[in-house]
Amino acid sequence: MNYTEVDRVAALAALISWAERRKNLSSDRADLMAVAWRTGTRNVAELARVARVSRDTVYADLAARGVDPGKRDDESAENLPEGEGVLSPDAVRAVGELADTITMRAYAHAPSDPVVSSARAATRALTLVADVLDPPQDQGPGWTSEELLRSLADEGSALNHHAARALAEREKPDKLAAAADLRRRAVLNTGRHGTADGVEVTVSVPAGSAVKVRFDRDGTGWTTLAGDSPLIDGPVDNLDHLEVGAALAILGRVVTRHLTESALVEPNREALPEMPPPRTRVIPGNED
Repeated sequence: MNYTEVDRVAALAALISWAERRKNLSSDRADLMAVAWRTGTRNVAELARVARVSRDTVYADLAARGVDPGKRDDESAENLPEGEGVLSPDAVRAVGELADTITMRAYAHAPSDPVVSSARAATRALTLVADVLDPPQDQGPGWTSEELLRSLADEGSALNHHAARALAEREKPDKLAAAADLRRRAVLNTGRHGTADGVEVTVSVPAGSAVKVRFDRDGTGWTTLAGDSPLIDGPVDNLDHLEVGAALAILGRVVTRHLTESALVEPNREALPEMPPPRTRVIPGNED
């Protein structure tokens, strides 16, 4: 592969930038350690694991920022120094710009990859969060917080769609059905939430007529679809199943907010379905 002089200079600039940042690594780490402590992470072992340093280093960093680990109750998120711990639009925008440089290149290489498309949607969402926190004042109409929040919700929907596409490509229908059934039983057994097991919708089609479509679940948890018109045809595939499930989950949440106390019961813990083990991440330690 042939590299140009521009490539060489860019690589040197990145190396110089890293060397400059290295001077401040310890100071930056101490700042971040103190913020983590003040916002509620009061476990020295957890801080050491996440930062990949020794416990002694955690104690030293906290002491350098005036934090006494022996006094766990005198600092809280409500008593942070002014501006500390607040979601900063500039910081979020910087993260979004960094993510954009990574995901845009990946998208140019593999625009049909659903995971890459998910990453692009997440990147756009980060930028929109920054704009919601600090709406641009010089971009013309359409940049109010309310309008930006609508766009943020749209990006959330796009992220859900692309993630569902990825899962639909990798998982088998019987496992998707079993997961949907398990999720339904888990929600019901809380005693405090309802589930939407099926719904009938009226769909206006471009041909100018309206058709009724019924979505249900069979005994395995798989989604079924039936229409009252020959304009509706074709079997339910993996992506259909996942997206209908997401729509039913939303409807279930909406209806739950309108349930009276008479519709709710105490959780039946003995009948709770066996859930998958919690996902954990092992981070190797580093004794400085």
